[in-house]
Amino acid sequence: MNAIRDQIDAGYQKLDRLHKRKSEILDKLKELRERAATYKASRDERNKIIVEKKAVRDQLHKDKAKISEKINELILRKRAVLSTVNDNEDELLWQLKEISWRYQTTSLTLNEDRKAVQRISELEKRLVIFKKVKEVDQDIGRHRAMFDELKAKANTVHSEILALAVESKNYHEALMKCYKDRAALVVELNQIKAETDKFRDEIGRSKDELFATQVQYKVVRNLAIKQKAETLAEQAKLIINRRSELAEKANEKLKNGGRLTFEEFAAMLEVKGTST
Repeated sequence: MNAIRDQIDAGYQKLDRLHKRKSEILDKLKELRERAATYKASRDERNKIIVEKKAVRDQLHKDKAKISEKINELILRKRAVLSTVNDNEDELLWQLKEISWRYQTTSLTLNEDRKAVQRISELEKRLVIFKKVKEVDQDIGRHRAMFDELKAKANTVHSEILALAVESKNYHEALMKCYKDRAALVVELNQIKAETDKFRDEIGRSKDELFATQVQYKVVRNLAIKQKAETLAEQAKLIINRRSELAEKANEKLKNGGRLTFEEFAAMLEVKGTST
């Protein structure tokens, strides 16, 4: 019975260790759930921002494409205008400067004056083309500046997308690790449940065995007590019978004037005392 009780105590100690480990695992699972929720929320938030920024970047690229088309149109327009001109702007400007100076500083006849005015007008008309070309160049410059600004913005947004993608990847990997750790803990938790059921069954069987052994022990003990009582009663009966025989023998000796032994005398006194 003591060995069985030791088995039961050992089983409860194992159950206690398993219960403590189970509590630790449940605490870790709770922590992992909270961390996983945080990682998932952070990852999803980054992914949402990435989608938004990709839309912004795509729109910037579309705007760039439109401006690029506009720049190409302006360049073609400039080429078309220049294709109609065979003059050199500097040469025309020099001629205009010279004739204008002569017109202002020299006395001219009426015919010379008329010719000078016509020449100045003609030169100015021919220079207007170069003015238009400069205006186109300025327009091209403005559009190129806009293109460069959009390109810089698109590059900045793209860099932000890459940085967010790295963060999202890190959060995703941390989330997957949480899932992996959780799966391992769930496996251990199932093992603990199986071992707990096993030890509980063993304890139950040990308790049944202890109960049966206790019953058997009581039966054997009662039987032993009964047997011992019967043995003692038999021994007492034999002793009494022997004392009685010695007492009768002692009485016969006394009647015949014989001498008694100490044992016979004691037996005679004991029988008399019992009779009294």
